[in-house]
Amino acid sequence: MRLILVAVLALAFGTGSGAFAAPATGPALGAALASGQVDPAGIDFGALRYAPGGAMGFLSAQATAQTAIAKAHDRTTIGAVREAHICLDERESAALVGFDTALLSADAGEWRAQRSAADEAMEHFAAARTTILAGEPAPYSEFEPAADTMRRSAAASRPELKALFRHAAEDEIWRRALIGSIPKGYAGTLGKAGLAMVNARLIAQGCAVQAANGAWLSATLDTIPWFTIDSYGKNADAAASEIVRHADAQPDLQLKVLNRLGALALAKKTDPRAYAFLWDKVALESGRPQRYGTQLRCIGRLWTPRTPIEDVAQLDIRRSWVGLAPFRTYAANGASVCGGK
Repeated sequence: MRLILVAVLALAFGTGSGAFAAPATGPALGAALASGQVDPAGIDFGALRYAPGGAMGFLSAQATAQTAIAKAHDRTTIGAVREAHICLDERESAALVGFDTALLSADAGEWRAQRSAADEAMEHFAAARTTILAGEPAPYSEFEPAADTMRRSAAASRPELKALFRHAAEDEIWRRALIGSIPKGYAGTLGKAGLAMVNARLIAQGCAVQAANGAWLSATLDTIPWFTIDSYGKNADAAASEIVRHADAQPDLQLKVLNRLGALALAKKTDPRAYAFLWDKVALESGRPQRYGTQLRCIGRLWTPRTPIEDVAQLDIRRSWVGLAPFRTYAANGASVCGGK
């Protein structure tokens, strides 16, 4: 087995000076990618996919990599890893998306072109991120809200407020870089494969940002109860609420904050709508019915609740208490997310 793996590694890295590795495939390559013995950045996944007679070897390498990465996180499938909100590192993410995007590409040349375009887009993203976090104007329109948040950080006189807005800006930057139906200026024109490559890298980076943000906020809330509207302002309350709402990998933090926000929401010292969204998020993760009907998903072209809603007859009354529109309006407005009208 050791001799086979050495041979696979030699093929994977190649001996020439090309930008990508020579094709090598099969379970040994999948295992080497999952373990980090082979860097996915040096693999031409398009060549693996379209090598003559290489389809079975490609698919077996993909299956082995997926299983090994899931096992490394104590799960049986990659889907289970994602459902548990476990962060994949950039190397693991690159290996997975490399296989996936080869299947999206018409041929090896198209995959290489999309990989090159994705690399260029990520260079633009990294430069934009550095610019914004330095407090300078956003170089692309999609990042202007994050630049506004950094300006609030620069203007803040209290250290905890300055730190809050910087953490919030870091979260905004990668989220606003994600590419969906609306084109992004920093990314240029990408096909499906290139788009998937960029989004996978952003999600891997963003997962690490979320973990750092949650750890910082949890520690900060040991010294202050909350970034209340009366003490810190509406923007601070909103920024802290967004960090908590995105902290799905830190359920203890979400529950800790939820237990504090109930009384604050009644006193209007925090936005009651943010409280409602967090209540439903915690309920969703713990397998309980939603109370405010804020957690929806696409089923076909309909935006429908992810889990049952308690006492549906009183739903709109509860929603009005926290300043949310009637559920029918909310679901109809969100149907555009699912391609409806």
